[in-house]
Amino acid sequence: MPDEVVFIHCQSFSRRPNKAGQHVQQVIGEGLRTGGFHPHVETPRPPIPVFGDPMGFQLMHDAHVAQRRTRAVKNGTVSERRIRADRHTLFTIVASYPTLTTTMEDSPEGLARFKEWVDLTVAWVQERYGAQLKVAFAHTDETFPHLHCWLLPDDPSADATLLHPGKAVKRTTEARLKSKGTPPREAVAAGNRALKQAMRGWIDDYHRAVGAPLGMHRDGPKRRRLSRAQWAAEQSMLDHHRQLEADRIRLEAHVTELEARGVTIAAQQRELVMKAVAFVDRAEQHHRRMRAELDQVAALNPMLDALVAELEDRTISIEPGGSLRVRDPSPYRAAGKVWVKLEPTIRRLVGMVQAAEDGRWTAGSREPEFTPLPRPESTQLETSL
Repeated sequence: MPDEVVFIHCQSFSRRPNKAGQHVQQVIGEGLRTGGFHPHVETPRPPIPVFGDPMGFQLMHDAHVAQRRTRAVKNGTVSERRIRADRHTLFTIVASYPTLTTTMEDSPEGLARFKEWVDLTVAWVQERYGAQLKVAFAHTDETFPHLHCWLLPDDPSADATLLHPGKAVKRTTEARLKSKGTPPREAVAAGNRALKQAMRGWIDDYHRAVGAPLGMHRDGPKRRRLSRAQWAAEQSMLDHHRQLEADRIRLEAHVTELEARGVTIAAQQRELVMKAVAFVDRAEQHHRRMRAELDQVAALNPMLDALVAELEDRTISIEPGGSLRVRDPSPYRAAGKVWVKLEPTIRRLVGMVQAAEDGRWTAGSREPEFTPLPRPESTQLETSL
């Protein structure tokens, strides 16, 4: 995009019209495309908000002015007065994007570059003026897209000219020279020179922060009286800046993509770790259960030996209440679930033995001649077991 030159302008306004008929309400109406203050725009579009609330700025401005006072000293007495209508209370900055609106809107790349220019410009204004920037919005309904910034001064007397880099320097320069006895005409001339120098520095700073990174020129070749070779060299340098900026954008996009991938991979890793931990936990529980069951199976033979010994010694019996009473309960407890599964059969066996001892069972009987005692609700052995 050759021959792109930065353009930025600042101006302050009062509520009373200036010689050109401009005033605060007119500036706000033109910016918001309301009140018929935009006859120069064939097909008006609403402003595109970038920072703050453009639609609420008029009320913000009026409240800002109403809360401030000017101070006057007369005969040693200090008095405060409301802000006069001719006091400049609004400071505006207009930056124009050096590419046709139709060209800018013609491609995603053009729109992305315009947005980057908007972001850089607003960041530059915020860096210079801080919280005094209240509103920023873009217009895309004219030949060239442009950005409006509206600022309200922190000054107790609402003097917006203090934000104007040229007017502020002109005022201090003239006051300093006049205090030294410099003739008024010379002081005004020096103040004008200081104003021009301050404005050049202001635009230079804007170009360094916004124009150069996007490959835009500070001035055109004729205005700066550059030779074609000098202009070509500068264009080459700006092309290099533009390429560096494009590389930076691509690199940031790549880093963002990698970070997103990293987040996804980290989430997958956390999920896998959680699944692995759950699997290991289930495996350990299964191993503990298997170990316990193996221990219980291993306790089967000692339990059977204990059962046979108890039967021989007649130390195992079923109590009238249904409890199974034994001499040594430890072998049965050691068998755990094995004991629970065998316990009905063992109770049956003990019952048969008791029935035989009572003479109600003979070798030719198919079933024992006794009525089994009811089994207790709990399968746990009683205290004596």
